[in-house]
Amino acid sequence: MSRIRKFMGAVILFPAVLAFVMISGCSGSGGGKTDSDTAEMESPADARIFDMQSLLPGAEQAGGWKVSTEPRVFVADNLWEYINGGAEGYLVYNFQTVITADYESADGGQQTVVDIYRMADQLCGFGIYSAERNSFAPRVDIGSEGYLTENALHFWQGPYYVKVTAFESGQGEQLEILARAVGAGLDSPAGNPPQIAAFPQEGLQAGSERYMARDVLGHSELKNGFSADYELDGVEFKLFFILHDEIEQAANSFNVYKQFMEQYSKGVEEPDGMEYPLFTAQDSYYGKVVTIQSGRAVAVTLGLEDTEKVNSCLRQLIEKLSSQGMI
Repeated sequence: MSRIRKFMGAVILFPAVLAFVMISGCSGSGGGKTDSDTAEMESPADARIFDMQSLLPGAEQAGGWKVSTEPRVFVADNLWEYINGGAEGYLVYNFQTVITADYESADGGQQTVVDIYRMADQLCGFGIYSAERNSFAPRVDIGSEGYLTENALHFWQGPYYVKVTAFESGQGEQLEILARAVGAGLDSPAGNPPQIAAFPQEGLQAGSERYMARDVLGHSELKNGFSADYELDGVEFKLFFILHDEIEQAANSFNVYKQFMEQYSKGVEEPDGMEYPLFTAQDSYYGKVVTIQSGRAVAVTLGLEDTEKVNSCLRQLIEKLSSQGMI
């Protein structure tokens, strides 16, 4: 059942808080879990339980592409040896292990590198992919989602994030052959995390969805967040939501963000008499900010001035999260 309250001359809809249900999310640092939960799957011994070698396709599966050097495996303790300077971004999404191998074409005239990263779960796989996704590159229908640049093809599928990189540009068709072979051999199906389905569809910019394990809305204390870009009637704006295991955690995040906005924005207002916490503000970059807490979720619109559209957007989001038992 929805509750109705008046705000700024318009109707704001807030669904009643559902009974407590645990949220399943990306485990590991910044994933919204307890310290005991985040200790899972972080040691090299745990990471090596996965037979990464079997994920590399052979020439028969990969259209003649074949491994040309001995594959190498890296785990959390030594990932910096492979991607020095970039390892921390992967560890945030609870990286477990990566296997990297050089491939060459059947005639030996083309060379590529295949990297298969395994994260903790589907949400972490999506998270690292979405963090590195090239918004301007054309999409390819491989795995859950992929994109192609001049010399590389990246895609994600389940807990896996795959990079196929050529030594020369203009090999897109051959990269697709190899990437599809990798995807076919992964032990997880394609598909999006259930949290992504909570975003309202009207005006959603396809491929803009993102999962952030930490530093949500630019604040180090805000974790386990999701965002997407929208355009309605020529107006561009962003929609965020943060999920927690407990209502008290959501209330803390709401207050942390409110205090942050009071310090760095202007016009912060928190109306009296609201059944659910809500505040508005004016941000120098995004414009109007509307933030609510509903149960174990905090939801935010950035840059949407129309009160009716704000109401509709937040109502749809909260209803979807409620129907999925996430708040």
